[in-house]
Amino acid sequence: MKHGREAAFGTWLFTAVVLMVGITVAPAHAQTIDGTLMEVETGQPISLGLVIMMTEAGDSVTSGVTNGQGRFSVTAPEGGSFVLVASAFGFKETAAGVFELGPDGEMDVEFRIAAAPMPIDGLLVSLQRPALQHQLVKNGFVRRVTRGLGQFITPIMIEESPARSSEDLFRGIPGVGLVYPQGGINSFQGATVRLFGTGQYCTPTIYLDGTRLSVEMTASLPVEVIAPLATIDAVEIYRRPAEIPVEYGMTQSGSSQGGNCGVIVVWTKTR
Repeated sequence: MKHGREAAFGTWLFTAVVLMVGITVAPAHAQTIDGTLMEVETGQPISLGLVIMMTEAGDSVTSGVTNGQGRFSVTAPEGGSFVLVASAFGFKETAAGVFELGPDGEMDVEFRIAAAPMPIDGLLVSLQRPALQHQLVKNGFVRRVTRGLGQFITPIMIEESPARSSEDLFRGIPGVGLVYPQGGINSFQGATVRLFGTGQYCTPTIYLDGTRLSVEMTASLPVEVIAPLATIDAVEIYRRPAEIPVEYGMTQSGSSQGGNCGVIVVWTKTR
């Protein structure tokens, strides 16, 4: 994962990343970054692009979605050193920074990203109308599908699945295991989910609608309790550190080896 992040951060050479044209900085400090997301080749604005503000350590601070003119705005609640990561459907995920931000100021940037080859497989076809509209574009799900890393359960897959519970939805996916608690208050409610990404099954980090759940919770709480099947819109599964997107890559799981076991991201219809 470190190598992948370094490669991504290396791309902020201005051939494929931010053109710091027309930066205006309030005296000494800035807390908000406004900008325009644009295509490298044409300079055309990119709508429905995702811009994530992250700390240098890789923790997500906030994010914004570009409007029809490619404009975005992200604000840090506290000052510090930050990196911007931008992407859009059909474009490469690209990082830029570091930006030193303090209170009470503004910065305006042009953020340019390059087009990416689209994978030719049934997964993008299966996204169809639900994913290419609003939420699954805005939360980055469609963008991460185009990276070609990880495993994805799309809205169409869920609609066509014979699954009768959330655990059924995960059943049979390579590298995913289900564990049934022995006794206790949750034993009758179903199985917890595990990933086989570090040579043994371990507890993944789980995000629910973008919020990270504690490993203590996900280690014992059945997946049906975390997100009943009727509420699930889409799922992302990253079994290995090298697969994990930058916005989820700095989390630690309950692996007995002390490493990152993997990440599962669940998006629901009720967000």
